Amino acid sequence: MANRVIQKELIIIGGGPAGLKASEIAESKKIDYVTLEKGRVGQAWRNLRRNMLMLSPSLPQRDWTSLSVKFPIWKLDVERPYCRAYEFADYLEKFCDFFDLKVREQEEAVSVEIENGTYVVRTNQGIEYHAPILIVGTGILGNPFIPDVPGAKNNPYVMHSYFYRDRNEFKEKRVLVVGAGNSAAEVAIDLVAYSLVYMVSRDELRFFSETNKLYHIRGVYESYLKELIRMEIIRYKAFHEVLAIEKNVTIFKGDEIEADKIIFATGYRGNLSVLKNFNIRVNRKNYPEITEIGESIQYPHLYFIGPLAFYGMASNLIHGFLRQVPKTMERIVKELRAMG
Repeated sequence: MANRVIQKELIIIGGGPAGLKASEIAESKKIDYVTLEKGRVGQAWRNLRRNMLMLSPSLPQRDWTSLSVKFPIWKLDVERPYCRAYEFADYLEKFCDFFDLKVREQEEAVSVEIENGTYVVRTNQGIEYHAPILIVGTGILGNPFIPDVPGAKNNPYVMHSYFYRDRNEFKEKRVLVVGAGNSAAEVAIDLVAYSLVYMVSRDELRFFSETNKLYHIRGVYESYLKELIRMEIIRYKAFHEVLAIEKNVTIFKGDEIEADKIIFATGYRGNLSVLKNFNIRVNRKNYPEITEIGESIQYPHLYFIGPLAFYGMASNLIHGFLRQVPKTMERIVKELRAMG
């Protein structure tokens, strides 16, 4: 059965914060667009631990979480100053409704090709969308990263912090947390009353109060984490790079730790799986090579937004990439006008 073909000016893949911000601007500029989301709006955020604390404030006097001043998150009934992951996901859904965005939920882009300068996106609904311009905002949350160390892959003792949900699962167990960022700190702190917690990192921990870099461990965790480490409630060791894992034993240079669960809080990599038919050049973190406004250096009119438009760790933060999306959309509007 032939696919139903729909012509658009712009296709946006991804219904997360970056994709929704691009959709809002497209809506305001009267662009004929469609946004494809394989789950619900904000699905990647719904897949996180429900009560995970956001690290950007949600207050009238300091708002680094809202996607638009016309519809700020702090007008909703959310926890302040930092809301929870599920509250942010709900905000994204309400944002979509408020601006009446053209988001197709439960419609996954299963293949993308370029034919005679036109991007062709086929979906699981049997629809084929054609457009001269394509935006990919598939982010990073769906692509958790565990270092490629011997013994880690397919090891039942190993998991990524992305899948951490309930500390009760680890009651009276020995847990090793690997990482030096906010996720590692949050998981380790959450476990201390239930588990014997070890924490290791390749380098020393870095804290926002000392560096002013928002992706370093934030004040909401800093003092508590330092106290737990000082009291040896969390047994922390710096300069411990994982060399190998043998069943439930993690091996370092001159040391090893036996644990019932090994949780890697080692971040994410760019999620470009939707572009498997393209020969996208990427860096070691799987971010595409792009221009200053997010356009692929290889494929004209292919744009990346959100964390995929990577220019440093700040690109992974909501208020960081929200500065980039309007610039990308400004260029796209000009290109569409030039196309007539």
